[in-house]
Amino acid sequence: MLALALALGVVTAIANVVGSSLAVLQRQPSRSFTAGTLGFSGGFILAVALLEMVPASLERGPAMPFFIAVGYLVVFLIEQFLDVHLHRLPGGEKSPALPAAAGLTSLIAFNVHDFVDGLAMGAGMLGGAELGLIVFIAVLLHEIPAGFVIAAIMRGAGWGRLAAVGAGASLGGVTLIGISLPFLVQEISPFHTDALLSIAAGTFIYLGATLLVPLSEAGNSRWITLLVVLGFVAFFAANWMIKSS
Repeated sequence: MLALALALGVVTAIANVVGSSLAVLQRQPSRSFTAGTLGFSGGFILAVALLEMVPASLERGPAMPFFIAVGYLVVFLIEQFLDVHLHRLPGGEKSPALPAAAGLTSLIAFNVHDFVDGLAMGAGMLGGAELGLIVFIAVLLHEIPAGFVIAAIMRGAGWGRLAAVGAGASLGGVTLIGISLPFLVQEISPFHTDALLSIAAGTFIYLGATLLVPLSEAGNSRWITLLVVLGFVAFFAANWMIKSS
């Protein structure tokens, strides 16, 4: 069963790399392209947080809203105490560019989310092949857009194309670790898993609402506004396909 779970995990990892590769096809993305990808990224991240992660967290106990707040405040406090100011554009210029620290913060948040995805896949396989496959489909449908989003953020933060693709690959790697863990220990503390999910949700809310969507407005285009909405639609459509299948 572990071999099957890892094989499915490799498929999700490939999907991450495919998505991140799509985001780096342009060697020097234009201002409008960068703003558009940041807008889509912000919409997608907010959809992940508001439509999946927050509702799932609230169902798992009264302490989870606290951890959602912790996730949000972690990024805020990084800005204040490390003087990163992720939402302020370098040099005061109105350009859809992100400081390098924004890429690292996003990468950490995405890896936490995909680690939890891996835990879900591994635990699902332990519960039976049918359940494991259902969870796998749910995860897979998000991985190409997730790879695209993290690579777009990394590129917007000034990271190179190789680093952006590597960020997508890291999501696949941490998913494989998450898949293996339930098989290795046979039991994961539900509280700690739920807390990680809630913290990631709060971080995603900050990244989407406070950082990415406002920065996308530097593109000065109504089409970019529609791309923010499209980020929501893409995530919602994937979940609808899962529930209707």
